Amino acid sequence: LYTNSIVALDARTGRLAWYRQLVPHDTHDWDVTQAGPLYEATIGGKTRQLMATAGKDGMLRVLDRDSHEVLFATEVTTRENVDAPITLKGTHACPGVLGGVEWNGPSYSPATKLLYTPAVDWCSTFTLDDEIRNVPGKNYMGGGVKLDPPPAGWKGWLTAVDAITGTVRWKYKSPRPMIGAVTSTAGGVVMTGELTGDFLVLDAATGREAYRFNTGGPIGGGVATYSLGGTQYVAVVSGSPSPFWVDQNPGAPTIFVFALRP
Repeated sequence: LYTNSIVALDARTGRLAWYRQLVPHDTHDWDVTQAGPLYEATIGGKTRQLMATAGKDGMLRVLDRDSHEVLFATEVTTRENVDAPITLKGTHACPGVLGGVEWNGPSYSPATKLLYTPAVDWCSTFTLDDEIRNVPGKNYMGGGVKLDPPPAGWKGWLTAVDAITGTVRWKYKSPRPMIGAVTSTAGGVVMTGELTGDFLVLDAATGREAYRFNTGGPIGGGVATYSLGGTQYVAVVSGSPSPFWVDQNPGAPTIFVFALRP
């Protein structure tokens, strides 16, 4: 019943408060992977409590947390043949089984009023089985899937979307899927990482590149920023995120810490 849904629970009792299914009748393994961030915005003179959500179908949606209305849905990666039925011969569709918004979700900046969403651009050919049956202990998908071969068949995006209207303000294209976390700061920058191994800092308003540093291994983890003794630091996780995403050097699991000097 609650597959691919936003589910809100009472924090004290655990009882269901409300839910909203976003990807009904899922035939592509398009999970809803993120519930957040939460923010408020003034729309039509009224302050509304909002929530961003994204998933493997490649859509960024914003919901009103009181009315549960979907205010907008914006594409953040390639979407093709999304409504085409899966056939015995195979149907090529985007996002693929490992496409869309996977490991890490959007970041919201109150300064720019933008949502920044990393995404995988990787299509697949989905094939329906002659006989659909569940075999205990076996992967059960009702069919087969063939990923487009990397590296030619994949890339990634970081998309900046107006958090009120859903309009795309800018896009950054990466040569590999983007699965690392995105952190936006009051200093007007967006920080993220790429599977190329690059730690990347972009201007939050324009998407212009401000800084790049290669860590020697693909980045699929978090980007944390903190202050200590009057100095701001940024910590980045690098190396060996998953066999799904590593086509060359897996790197070594490492935490890099940068210091921002005055």
